[in-house]
Amino acid sequence: MAAPNFPKPSEFADDKRVQLVEETGHYIFTDPDDGTEYEYDNEKGAWFPMWNESLVEQQQSVYGTESLPEGDVDGRSGKRKLPAQSKKRENTSIYISGLPLDATEDEVVEFFSQCGTIMPDIITNKPKVKLYRDDTGALKGDALVTYYKQPSVQLALDILDDSRFRPADSAHIRVQQAEFEPKAPLGDADKAKRPRVDSKKLDWFEGADDIAERHRRTVILKHMFTLEELEADVTLLLDLPEDVRSECEKLGKVTSVKVYDKSDEGVVAVKFKDELSARACVKMMNGRFFAGRQIEASIYDGHTRYKATKRGSDAATASNVQGSSEDAPNGDDEQRMEQYAQWLDSGN
Repeated sequence: MAAPNFPKPSEFADDKRVQLVEETGHYIFTDPDDGTEYEYDNEKGAWFPMWNESLVEQQQSVYGTESLPEGDVDGRSGKRKLPAQSKKRENTSIYISGLPLDATEDEVVEFFSQCGTIMPDIITNKPKVKLYRDDTGALKGDALVTYYKQPSVQLALDILDDSRFRPADSAHIRVQQAEFEPKAPLGDADKAKRPRVDSKKLDWFEGADDIAERHRRTVILKHMFTLEELEADVTLLLDLPEDVRSECEKLGKVTSVKVYDKSDEGVVAVKFKDELSARACVKMMNGRFFAGRQIEASIYDGHTRYKATKRGSDAATASNVQGSSEDAPNGDDEQRMEQYAQWLDSGN
């Protein structure tokens, strides 16, 4: 898919395809061929696809949970039996050629993350990106990127193939699905040479994976409300979690929503069932405007504590269909300390 012929900043005023959004101060370009909207980034001097309804639907296919395949029903238990699944993993890698010879790994990660989450390396935990080099160590201009989900591959082929890696580049990059030759099976002698790794030595502490994974599924939304708004409208504490849940469930299953009604930053925590949906939420919500305020969206850092009264906790409980607010960053510790101090002062 060829990239649109984007206008230069000096041409914005006279180009009918470009409109200025007064609310954000950003220019929007509409591709007359397919109706895709792009937003101009002043810092990077480049056009980027907007997260409109069409792209959100594509993102949902990238991050959505797959439905269980249909199978036979066990006559004795009445439970559905799942068919045997192949252990062969889907090919989620793309091969890129035509990159600038001075392209960095960080640039490649940022550019191709537009189409979905890039799989982390199990050893380094860095995004799985490989820049190919020749015998002298110089970059060859091609790379391999591996995504989490297979639909990200198709999305990259649709919107990034035959596009400019940098706005000033005259050449276009090519993106195609990577092809791998099957490896020959290892013989007994080769297997004996492979070192054995004790998996327990790779763990920092018991339960570390569960804690890290829990934080990666929680999104922090800031500037969703002000303390003055909560005082003026008591129903906002009940309506806000439902509104947030309704919007966020477009991207994946939401297990809990909690309003931190003592937070000066207007914090709402959204807990997803899976990490990929949380990342998609950050991508979609960060920078959007809500009630005249610009939202800041990020993955929970795992250590910041936000304050909430019992009203905020009750609102979260009423909003949650599944799960509980205990998995979200909470301010209950401060509340318990206040109650304990009152108990000491009473002389009991």
